[in-house]
Amino acid sequence: MDKRQLDALAGKTGAAVPLEGYRGVCDAMKIEALGFWLDDDLTILWASNWFYQKAGYTENEFCRQFSSLRQYYMAYPKEFRYIKCHLEEAAAGRLSDVELTVPIPVKEDRVVWGRMTATFSGMRSDGRMECRAFYKAIDSEFQNILKENYHLKEAAGYFKWVLDEYSGNAYIADMENYELRYINRAASETLQLPVEKVVGRKCYEVIQNLNAPCPFCTNHCLNKDGFYEWEYYNPFLKRSYMLKDRIIEWEGRECRLELSLDNFSPQYKLEKMDRERDAIMRTIPGGFARVDARDGKTVIWYGGDFLHMIGYTKEQFEKELHFQCTYIHPDDLPRATEMMNHSKETQMPTTAEGRILTRDGTQKVLTMTFCYVSAENSWDGIESFYSVGIDITKEREVQEQQRNALEEAYQVARVANAAKTNFLSSMSHDIRTPMNAIMGMAAIAQANLDSPEKIEDCLDKINTSGRHLLSLISDVLDMSKIESGKVSLAPAQVNLSNLIREVMDVCRPLINEKHQIFQMKIGRMRHENVITDGDRLRQVLMNLLSNAIKYTHKGGEITLKINERNSLVPNKCQYEFICSDNGIGISKEFLPYIFDAFARADDSRISRIQGTGLGMAITENIVRMMNGTIDVKSEEGVGSTFTVSIPMDICEEEESRSSRLSKVTETETAVEKKKDGLFGRKVLLAEDNDINREIVEELLQMHHMIVDSTENGKMVKEAFEASAPGDYCAILMDIQMPVMNGYDAAAAIRKLPREDARTIPIIALTANAFTTDAVKARSAGMNDHLAKPVEIERLLEVLQKWIGQPV
Repeated sequence: MDKRQLDALAGKTGAAVPLEGYRGVCDAMKIEALGFWLDDDLTILWASNWFYQKAGYTENEFCRQFSSLRQYYMAYPKEFRYIKCHLEEAAAGRLSDVELTVPIPVKEDRVVWGRMTATFSGMRSDGRMECRAFYKAIDSEFQNILKENYHLKEAAGYFKWVLDEYSGNAYIADMENYELRYINRAASETLQLPVEKVVGRKCYEVIQNLNAPCPFCTNHCLNKDGFYEWEYYNPFLKRSYMLKDRIIEWEGRECRLELSLDNFSPQYKLEKMDRERDAIMRTIPGGFARVDARDGKTVIWYGGDFLHMIGYTKEQFEKELHFQCTYIHPDDLPRATEMMNHSKETQMPTTAEGRILTRDGTQKVLTMTFCYVSAENSWDGIESFYSVGIDITKEREVQEQQRNALEEAYQVARVANAAKTNFLSSMSHDIRTPMNAIMGMAAIAQANLDSPEKIEDCLDKINTSGRHLLSLISDVLDMSKIESGKVSLAPAQVNLSNLIREVMDVCRPLINEKHQIFQMKIGRMRHENVITDGDRLRQVLMNLLSNAIKYTHKGGEITLKINERNSLVPNKCQYEFICSDNGIGISKEFLPYIFDAFARADDSRISRIQGTGLGMAITENIVRMMNGTIDVKSEEGVGSTFTVSIPMDICEEEESRSSRLSKVTETETAVEKKKDGLFGRKVLLAEDNDINREIVEELLQMHHMIVDSTENGKMVKEAFEASAPGDYCAILMDIQMPVMNGYDAAAAIRKLPREDARTIPIIALTANAFTTDAVKARSAGMNDHLAKPVEIERLLEVLQKWIGQPV
């Protein structure tokens, strides 16, 4: 655009050109032009379409947003003052035009640089003057230079302006020679010296009134990355100062920047309060953030443990995340936005849990609280969400572990409940089967009273079914005792030879019935007399052998191996009992559950075999109580091997002869003991149940014994007390009776003032069948303990054992 064109557009060639005429000419000539009043705000009058296009707006958009250059340059107030100042100076000097290099704000917060030529149309009658500005683009290289210089000058100027406006003291001193290169107005007032009399002098002379560098100088503590904060009382200025120091570049030199607040300034107290606030905030286990509510994504401010919580350093957060909330888990971001909007709508704080992703990919769970503050109530006019985040990852992990534990416990309980339900169903069948046999055989016997052979057969089957029913009940009660923790061991001296013989005496008929081949193999045995709970060990071996017999087909093979192994513990040995068979074996699927209570394999081959699914569970629990171990190896269709290893105390005396256990392998059966010593002897019976009393009376009388009966403990004591010495050879005592129970009755008899009260055998006959019951009976003064139902052979053996022996 030449001078003639400029003058024409400025209206200097003749008659005034209407406003629309200017625009039309500028649009036709593709000129970026703008008209405005030279008033306080530089109110915009018109603009060409090419100017709107350069600014990135449509005419309507531009006019709606900007009515003056002050508004147009709102983000660049310094540039606005620069333009206005030069225009006013040119107008005052009656210059026809002025040319400036200025930034032109463009939509989306960008600027482009250009040359602005402004002309003046002369003073109007109302005192206003119109300016007409014409813009011309400059090349890109020059643009970049201008931008760089602009930013550098802006930064330097802004920094100095900030220091000038800082309410506290600020000075800059050379790190090498200590010369002061700058002080702000506040420092000048504190020192009561003008700036020109301070700059160039040594900092320690002016501030500390010293002739040499301060002995407490902190230059060695400073760096360029952050402030070094400390407090100091200045005796020269007679004030306490809160100081912040760091290294900066100043006019090409490495210098020390020091900011300080004295104890007389309100800023000092505010700084103290800020430090106290920061200390309090650091004690809260969380982070704080202020989020711009205009986009809901930009973090304006953060504090507390925020950076550590999200796993970023300050530089990483600024350069990688660009102050954005992208650390929130993508799946939880909509929820967080919803909570922020809810806080804005209700004007109430909202709280929610959400996940974040740290820089290394770790996922954390936070409790996030949002509080909305409007632009009107915000100190800087920006509406914001203030957010507090507390890391609850560990708490949620613990809760998850507890939930999983509860879930596992629930599953275990559900499985156990299902097993018990199945057990009750099976037990209903297993109990009803022998009961049906007992009742059926009794009915058949009653119908065949004239046939002794038929009656004998029925009674044999009733006896067999009754024993099986007793076994079922014993297993259930035993397991109940074990689960309730009421089972205790009763260690005593046990001869393994006798114990094995007793076990074999019971198992031999079952083996012979199925024509099975049984072998016993004795390894190295040096001690047969040990200290252990013989009843429980017998129960373990009986369970192992009875299972082997039940689940091994006719003609099969069963082996019991016994070994004594050395122990590292003095006076102890490890005894190993290995029971093997070539029976049906156990499936791989059921093997892990072999020791579970109420568990039975789902196998058609064993569906007809009687059992409760408690034998192995009871066996394992007993072995563990005895500090032993039990292992099983099995292959379906091949057989099973159970290995029980139990530590036992050995008796003091050594075996002087060869082990007697080998004799147990002989096939001969025990000869029935003679019970001639019981013929015609009288016993005193205490039993409150009429049927049970009748059974015992009848059984003993069948063996030519005399029975006197009573109904409770008090009566049996009185009957014995009234009898002559030696009248009774023994007392058979029920435990649970009215008036006086069996324990109290036995104790009362033992206290009677007569010689035979201390020697007469008292034998418990009771349904309390556990080992603890036997121990309690002996503690009350009884000699022995027999469980109901009464087995006459066993009762006769016990009577034979105790009659004639002292207590």
